[in-house]
Amino acid sequence: MKLPKRIKEVSIDTEIQVGVYPPNGFLQFYEAGLGNGDYFGLYWEFGKENEEPIVCEMIHDEGIIKPSFSSLDKFLEWYTLNDFDYGDEEIEDEKLVYNYLEKGNQCLQQNNVEKAIEFYKASTESFGELSENWFKLASQYKRIGNELDFQKSIINAVISNWAIDFPSQNAVRMLKNLTPVAELKNHPLLKNREKINFNFGGQKENKNYQIIKAIYTELYELGDHNRALLLEQNYALMMYWETSSFQERNNFDIKEWRNQFNQKTASRLKLNGAE
Repeated sequence: MKLPKRIKEVSIDTEIQVGVYPPNGFLQFYEAGLGNGDYFGLYWEFGKENEEPIVCEMIHDEGIIKPSFSSLDKFLEWYTLNDFDYGDEEIEDEKLVYNYLEKGNQCLQQNNVEKAIEFYKASTESFGELSENWFKLASQYKRIGNELDFQKSIINAVISNWAIDFPSQNAVRMLKNLTPVAELKNHPLLKNREKINFNFGGQKENKNYQIIKAIYTELYELGDHNRALLLEQNYALMMYWETSSFQERNNFDIKEWRNQFNQKTASRLKLNGAE
């Protein structure tokens, strides 16, 4: 994991998280923390362990983390401006994913679709685990008739990090209604799109889990390890919020899952030289 240059200016936790919440790749620190499970932390995306992390905020009541600063430098700039506390003074953060999204939205209001696509694409390059930016990019590709990039983007909008942003009903609807292009007709998610509805909780039986497990298993087999790990973590996150009896019926034990998932991520990091 590539640590930021100013890492010694924050009080980091003892070890990086495995998941499910906060998700894998989150390293909590205590500056500007509000307590009760609301803290900031460094966050590395799957596949970007050799790059410096962004800073996310844990929002305990919602069970999510939110991208808040594009770098530790930006967090420290904000922290200093607010007299080393959680304050209301804001800073400009040009590389934050939401900044690119906002610029894309402004371009759409001016009916400049091509420029909007540029900003939405930049937002996915800035941070690739957010469902919203992939969905907005997908929508505009669909608008201009670029079916291949539309379908690639909608796949990423669904296989995003659900501990940050759960796919919207519009994203799910787009997925279920599309007709796969030749290049993607065998993609595991597209092959199973009609069987899955992404509804979780409050049911005695739920076929979504078996389908998701089959999808990420095939992604592993195809060598698409980052998406496989992301989707497996999503599976575990949804299962974690189910009742204990539901978990037992589905042979899910969070401690066992964390141990196995930790081994999978450690093995991949060794292969990528990103320890």
